Amino acid sequence: MYNALSYGPALLVKPDSSTVPANTRVSFFCRADGNPIPTIVWRKNGEPINDGRYSTRTLTNGLSTLRIEPVLSSDNDLIISCTADNGVGSPIKAEAKLKVLVESSLPPGFPEIEAHPVLKSVEQGRTAYVTCKVKGDPRPRVLWLRDMMPIDIRSNSRYSVSTLGNPEYREKVIGEKIVVF
Repeated sequence: MYNALSYGPALLVKPDSSTVPANTRVSFFCRADGNPIPTIVWRKNGEPINDGRYSTRTLTNGLSTLRIEPVLSSDNDLIISCTADNGVGSPIKAEAKLKVLVESSLPPGFPEIEAHPVLKSVEQGRTAYVTCKVKGDPRPRVLWLRDMMPIDIRSNSRYSVSTLGNPEYREKVIGEKIVVF
């Protein structure tokens, strides 16, 4: 039963099409609003996902992540979709295309992680520094994730990101034990 404050789903974040090398990982993001908060369902080529390489995580605020790890060459041209439904109005869907490149066909300047972040555990109240060194032309943007979800440094003062060098990113984490992927 819905009341006058109920409203249908709206997608606030839609998955972006991505091009990645084979044998890496990729994450797609989808966020829906509505009252009640919509449920997000992920599909590949319009079919339910029943593959152990795919994992999802959804927060109570409607943000959902789909991760594929590892990405295989056979995933090339895959259509990933997220559908939001809360039983009010019609479900809404957004799609993204996955392009997979073999290592030998990467174009010049294709983004590359030169030094991956390393998982760290620190004492409560101490600061952890996590670095990631990337290269590419144009200069790649780095998205930091924690437990498969983007870290919003604007709304959480425990995190800060700084650029050192050209381009090396460092994350400063203040507080409890932290695991960063």
